[in-house]
Amino acid sequence: MVSPAIALAFIPFVVTLLIRYRHYFLLFYRAVLVRRLQDYLTGIPREERAFQYVLTHAIPGDPQHILETFDHWTKILERLIYEKAPLTVLEFGTYCGYATILIAQALPLGARIYSVEMDTRKAAVAE
Repeated sequence: MVSPAIALAFIPFVVTLLIRYRHYFLLFYRAVLVRRLQDYLTGIPREERAFQYVLTHAIPGDPQHILETFDHWTKILERLIYEKAPLTVLEFGTYCGYATILIAQALPLGARIYSVEMDTRKAAVAE
């Protein structure tokens, strides 16, 4: 058992870590904890929630409106790129290149995006 005095001695250390690395903790909180909590509470993974969003908000049979609805779902990625204005982005899993294009158009001038895809057929489509 840890004595309360020793536990209290670590509080300034923990607070310092939280302040210094708050961006990493926030990223971990949003990317891991919130996503897992949403997956657990809804019983549906994020990709399925995006699919359901498109199904409930898009006009059936209208491909342009389906794309616009999916674009609305992905605005968070664009907003993040505009806010942070990174000079280098590394994307793992290009798939068909859709997100790569979204990221590239939101990057500031002179920035670079590196995209990695293990499947050569998907990489060829994206390229």
